[in-house]
Amino acid sequence: MGIKLSNEFHPYPKSKQLGLKSKKKRKSKDFTQAIKLAIFIRDNSRCVKCGSHKIENVPHHIIYKSQGGLGTKYNGATTCRTCHDWAHHKCQGPNGEPSSEGRKWFENWQQNKLDKDGDLL
Repeated sequence: MGIKLSNEFHPYPKSKQLGLKSKKKRKSKDFTQAIKLAIFIRDNSRCVKCGSHKIENVPHHIIYKSQGGLGTKYNGATTCRTCHDWAHHKCQGPNGEPSSEGRKWFENWQQNKLDKDGDLL
């Protein structure tokens, strides 16, 4: 009985060899703390749809992360819980708008109110 060797390559990272913890990389789709702050400042810490001060602690991704939306100022909007749910088709809008219109409203807001850098026009 000998040792079986295979032609498969299974790399063992240097960090594991040395017992180091690997650093968690930030995904480009997530908002950094600086970008979150910039979005909240731009939107005066109010929901861009209804104006509520009861805002979520993470901006809404106008282009969903699952569809390639990045964590940029241009792709973020300050929302309250109700308007964020409306943007994701989970409920009616704050003024009774159909749930199917939420996402489109935020896309139109982005196109009509923001420049390419994510600042208000």
